[in-house]
Amino acid sequence: MPANDPAARVTAPARRRRGPASTEDGRRSRDRVLDAALGLIIEVGIDRVRLAEIARRAGMSTGQVMYYFTSKEHILLETLAWQEHQDSLRRAAAMARVTGAWRQLERFVELYLPGAHPDPSWILWLEAWARAPHNSQVSRFLEALLNPWADDLAALVARGVAEGAFAPPAAGFTRRFIALLDGLALQRLQQMRDTSRKHLTGLALHAARIELAPPAHPE
Repeated sequence: MPANDPAARVTAPARRRRGPASTEDGRRSRDRVLDAALGLIIEVGIDRVRLAEIARRAGMSTGQVMYYFTSKEHILLETLAWQEHQDSLRRAAAMARVTGAWRQLERFVELYLPGAHPDPSWILWLEAWARAPHNSQVSRFLEALLNPWADDLAALVARGVAEGAFAPPAAGFTRRFIALLDGLALQRLQQMRDTSRKHLTGLALHAARIELAPPAHPE
């Protein structure tokens, strides 16, 4: 995408937006497009999605869809940001219901890994990741979307260390652990053997204990 392509500048939904989606009606129309696009991307992938079909499902004309978005790639990235925004709200609510550092880490892993097949968020991530190697702007955009996950994990670990539940990990733990979760997620998405979310969560926690379990005190 060229540097001035809106898809390169898309950010997670905000309460106030400028441009076509700056009004309440505009936001509702835009969300209808994103909801329609999400369903179609899950079904057939972004490359086989037709703008006319997105418009039909959204109850709009193709021209109306293009009023809010400049291309299918723009729609893909906006849909991912929109879905991540919804997921972040659900993650905050779910984490607030859990106490104890290890239980919170377990819940974080469960929320990160793909759920039922197909998992909407992960399908969007895979579609977007396929474009990142060829576009540094998309790569930076995806990194920004992943940062809230990394920030939440870093904060969780810091609280666990302060409470004495975790030992201070070596530098780079957050990046290593996120990379581990990504690898486990890809195994689950490929529906490989022994890739239930419960089993993969156990593998992730085993790796975490190697770095985070406090040393045993001698008797």
